[in-house]
Amino acid sequence: MKRRKKSIRRKRRRTLIGLVLMSFMVIGVVCVSVMGNPDTLTTSSESVFGTAGESDSAETGGRIKIRDSEELDDAMLEPINDYFQTYFQAMANLESTDITTLFADPSSENAWINQSAMDYLIQLRQSQSNDLQMIDYQCGLTVTSVDTESSEIEVLLLEDHIVNFAFIPDVDSSSSGIAHTFYLTETADGYVITEHYKEEDSFLMLVEAIADSDDDPQDISDELLSDALSVIEELSWEKDDFNSGDWESWEAEADNDYDAAAAVDYAMTWTDLIEVVRNDEYGIYDGYGGNCNNYISQCLFAGGIPMDSEGDNNSQWKWYGEDVNQDESESGRSPAWTGVEEFYSYASENEGYGLAAIVDDNVFSGSIGDVLQYGHNGEWLHSVIITDVIKDSDGNMADYLINSNTTDRINYPASAYGYSELRLIKVLGWNDGE
Repeated sequence: MKRRKKSIRRKRRRTLIGLVLMSFMVIGVVCVSVMGNPDTLTTSSESVFGTAGESDSAETGGRIKIRDSEELDDAMLEPINDYFQTYFQAMANLESTDITTLFADPSSENAWINQSAMDYLIQLRQSQSNDLQMIDYQCGLTVTSVDTESSEIEVLLLEDHIVNFAFIPDVDSSSSGIAHTFYLTETADGYVITEHYKEEDSFLMLVEAIADSDDDPQDISDELLSDALSVIEELSWEKDDFNSGDWESWEAEADNDYDAAAAVDYAMTWTDLIEVVRNDEYGIYDGYGGNCNNYISQCLFAGGIPMDSEGDNNSQWKWYGEDVNQDESESGRSPAWTGVEEFYSYASENEGYGLAAIVDDNVFSGSIGDVLQYGHNGEWLHSVIITDVIKDSDGNMADYLINSNTTDRINYPASAYGYSELRLIKVLGWNDGE
């Protein structure tokens, strides 16, 4: 994911808080036109589910599980547990509830930020044709750091969750590696939250939009919402065109086939329900804007697409080392390996040896192993791989399931994602270049 890194430390965050947040997105902006009965939706490959394995610590029935932390007692954990219980219950029912009462000062900017972000997400999910209520969820929280040296306790933790959305009740959709920071203070009635922050793509996107503008935060939020809903409408029309057959497919072939199943198998291997796992043979880029396209490139390479060191730096796709290298040699890496927009340029412009792909086809014409890219306001920020295609009883395309890195997701519906703009890279295979 192409994501600007925000420090989770107090100094940087207080700068951001001064810009009032209102309401914006965390999940779910695309793939919306076909209303699905959960009993009639099907996937093209049932064996995909379960390949990620099961967690011994996972619980069912809409539970929040805070894993043991010797540094925090039950009184300190209570407000954190209450926060997630309130949040997940609201998201499960898509009904707003007052989360500000969990804060020391319910009228504070940060309390309002958390309330607004949750409410906006609820509105966003309510606008989808796919039913994005949760019929079940399980959330695990792993405490990674506790600082008790100052007047407030700083708690850093990682969230993982498994949810079952109403329109695909038999599919376990999971996320892991979502970082949270809580600040707690002790009162006569126990510990309460003073501030809470979330290191998650859409939350950061909204904060940045406000930070980068002199306009009123409410106006900014309204504009973001209006833009997102316009994109949703356009995407619904495009899906209708695909399902009605009212579109022209590009005809193209490659000299060598793409092993999409092998690519998806790799995608499942390098994601986990709880832990953030990375193949360090290709470097790790979470701290440099995100690991998403590095992960996607690895998946395609596992599917048989060869590295391409021919041409200049902009027409190469390779990873032999972490340093960018423009030589026509098997050394260094090219920007297209790790960059979202750079990979799209390579996929669309490459001729001769290497990847053969189509980038201008209907966004809902994808298949297992193809790549989706998400963006906002014309900036493309995130790459994911399609792990399955969901269809209704009439055979119409209803949604994709995807895997990703940065925030790691497994079999997550594309319609439950956080960016409004979507484009497809159809992987045909690769050419010999002769």
